[in-house]
Amino acid sequence: MSTAEKAESLTHPFHIHQEFFENFNSIHTRKSYEIDIKHFLTWLFTELSVSSYNDLERAHIIKYRNWLQEAGGRNGNPCAPKTVARKLASLSSYSDYLVEKSLLEFNPVTSVKRPRRDVISPTNALTGKQVTELLQTIPSDTSSGILHRSLLMMFFTTGLRKSEILNLKYKDYREINDFRVMEFIGKGGKIGQKVLHPQNIETLTLYLEHMKTLGREHEREDWLFQPSHNPTNPKELNKPLNPKTINEIIDYYGKKIGLNFKISPHSARATFIGELLELGVDIYSVAREVNHSSVKTTQEYDKRRKKLSDSPVFKLKF
Repeated sequence: MSTAEKAESLTHPFHIHQEFFENFNSIHTRKSYEIDIKHFLTWLFTELSVSSYNDLERAHIIKYRNWLQEAGGRNGNPCAPKTVARKLASLSSYSDYLVEKSLLEFNPVTSVKRPRRDVISPTNALTGKQVTELLQTIPSDTSSGILHRSLLMMFFTTGLRKSEILNLKYKDYREINDFRVMEFIGKGGKIGQKVLHPQNIETLTLYLEHMKTLGREHEREDWLFQPSHNPTNPKELNKPLNPKTINEIIDYYGKKIGLNFKISPHSARATFIGELLELGVDIYSVAREVNHSSVKTTQEYDKRRKKLSDSPVFKLKF
């Protein structure tokens, strides 16, 4: 019986402290932390029979890390290094909280070595030509097409994460010093701003005007991107799009132009970063643009071919 199957048949005895999760502003962050911590506690109870925070030791964290690296992923496959590092970071934060509440004497995660965050399978990015072809494939004379074009243009020209775009509201769209700007809530609840590309403004304007013709003109607190229909409650359309629907939309148009690889909302972010680097924008500016805390993360998206003729040695004038 796998750990996942055991989790369905057994309930671990640990009390999950909801107060810890309430400290995070982002709903997405709260959910991610809760999933990671529940996953560990279930594993701890089902695999090692540990049933109390007082019994938690550094050795347990090491065994959990090793299990993740060997068979803790989907279908018994190893977890990616970034996933392992994220799960350990979640546990470390939660352990700090338990120490603060005198439920642990020390944080057992602190001294556990974490894997290098190398990318095993890079996100599939598109070329500029493929993005143009994909956007041109979207119909411009249907309600769904108008929504999809505006939505995907927002993805490809801002580099925003899926959660950041899903949570946009109409009030976040504003004009500052003759620039059209979208304000968003990023990782850690940080407020950011994106200057919008002219094509993004054009498709967004068409979408908002179309919503007016449907009798669904946006008010200040309305969600920016709303579903065309709601099978469970047809009258409730002022709601954010379903995250799964976003994946299906972008994958659909990828297949429509004959891509032989699967793409996701994160592919749009990877494309945004890769295209800026390809155009010669310095990597530090790109890192700031996409809110990467470290330029090393941005480097993972650099798909430029290293040519001998591009060596910086030729810039020397000795």
